[in-house]
Amino acid sequence: MEGVIFWKILASIIGPAIFWIGYFYYKDRQQPEPLINLLEAFLLGVLAGFACFLTYRQLPLLGLPQGFNLVVARGQAREIFLYSLGVVGPLEELFKFLPFALFILRWRDLDEPADGVVYASSVAIGFASFENLGYLPMMTGVAFFGRAVASPLTHAIFSSIWGYFVARARMKQQSVFLAALFSLPLSAIFHGLFNVLTVSNYLRVYSAILVLLLWLLLIYLLERHKRTA
Repeated sequence: MEGVIFWKILASIIGPAIFWIGYFYYKDRQQPEPLINLLEAFLLGVLAGFACFLTYRQLPLLGLPQGFNLVVARGQAREIFLYSLGVVGPLEELFKFLPFALFILRWRDLDEPADGVVYASSVAIGFASFENLGYLPMMTGVAFFGRAVASPLTHAIFSSIWGYFVARARMKQQSVFLAALFSLPLSAIFHGLFNVLTVSNYLRVYSAILVLLLWLLLIYLLERHKRTA
């Protein structure tokens, strides 16, 4: 029985990861990135997820709760809001951004904003896949499959913001640092706000609307870049 549960969880992590990476790869079909690059970006995201997990475990040393679930369990709306926007969003987006900045930005294949979106999304999907190792064993039914499918997408959408702007700055030979300084906090804010909305049954629908609007905005930016290019 335990073996069946293990393979169910593993399939529910790998399946959505392959699907969403395939989606972003398809969107970049005019100049597709090498698949080995996407795999490497995915694995970097998994490592980033593990490093972020270790960092969460150290937060009590700073007087902060060890994770978002503990904050939600207390049921204090103000604490949930502050922790989401002040800890979860900034911390997780930073850890996803680090492998992108340290390794992926050095790749010659990254030569247009769409590439930034594809690689940032691959890192984010790897991050979400590691995160789901902790969440999925505690879930069943609709919540289980909803988490397995939606988590990689939402992480990818948030990270695509800094992926797009940083890659565009590099392509235009502008300051990558300034682009990150603008777009990374923006991603963190949307990420934190999304977490706040998902806590409430009444507000959860707005979290889906937020992701949809960001997705449409991202598609618009990429299409506009294609036209101007």
